[in-house]
Amino acid sequence: MNTLDISCLPWMRYVDSLLKIGEQMNSIDYGLLPALKVLLNEKNISRSAELMGLSQPAMSRVFSKLKKGFNDPLMVRAGNKYELTSRAQIILQELNYLLPQLDNLRREVEFDPTIVEQTLDIAGTDMDIVYVSERITNIQQHAPNLHIAIRANRLRILDDVISGEVDFALTVSDDDRAGLYRKTLTKEKFVVVAGSNNPITPTTLTLEKYLTQKHGKFSFVESTRGHVDAALNQMGLKRNISISLPTFLQIPPFLSDTELLFSVPESFAIYLTKYFKVKILPLPFKTRDLEIFLYWHERQHQNKLHQWVRQILLKGND
Repeated sequence: MNTLDISCLPWMRYVDSLLKIGEQMNSIDYGLLPALKVLLNEKNISRSAELMGLSQPAMSRVFSKLKKGFNDPLMVRAGNKYELTSRAQIILQELNYLLPQLDNLRREVEFDPTIVEQTLDIAGTDMDIVYVSERITNIQQHAPNLHIAIRANRLRILDDVISGEVDFALTVSDDDRAGLYRKTLTKEKFVVVAGSNNPITPTTLTLEKYLTQKHGKFSFVESTRGHVDAALNQMGLKRNISISLPTFLQIPPFLSDTELLFSVPESFAIYLTKYFKVKILPLPFKTRDLEIFLYWHERQHQNKLHQWVRQILLKGND
């Protein structure tokens, strides 16, 4: 009979994290650990104080106790900002696992969103956040004391999910690393967005016309969302890129150029029509649909709050 490796069991991982934190502490109140996690994440006493609902002097006193308790400066100045010491980096990794487990224990009996008081970090591009903005509003209406921090997306955002710095990531990245969970948030077809003064119509936007027009693209997501260019490449074609933007919401100011087109997911195009004078045109060739995933980590998979938030993000107001 094979021997069971109990070190892989979730409760053993929890105990191991608690022991690692305890071993590094001389004499400290365990109740300060949530404040420590915020401090190490934010690397800023003022912002940490605001997130914890404390005054800046009170947070400074907490930080002094933590440094004394761990016998380590925890943060050191590097230019005009602070960086974590090597010991603090290890402590933060353990806290990212430990504190959610403690929250799980406290909330296991019954979950009531109206009494939740904590912060959830959600990362995604501006287009992704626009897609779930009404769902986030729905979450906040039912959990008025839940603080949702929207984080800018970056190429290694799923590393932040794994490390515990981010609770949820909205991304098209296909990642099957151990510990990651995901579900499809939406599948979108691509359409073309043009300014209201652009003379092109759905009937005149042929593939030939599309290729002669100027186009905008998104520099941040070019490597992961290049469905349009990939489809053109398969046909041996290439569009004329005249401008690259870092965010999707920078599109409208440039649509006064009557020759400039943007190829975007349909739901985002519909969003633009609600607030700006733009028109939607069909893409004159076929592309793969854009699939956006919602990612989270296994440490939060059974967390009642996370389960509730996931349900709303994935199903909206249904």
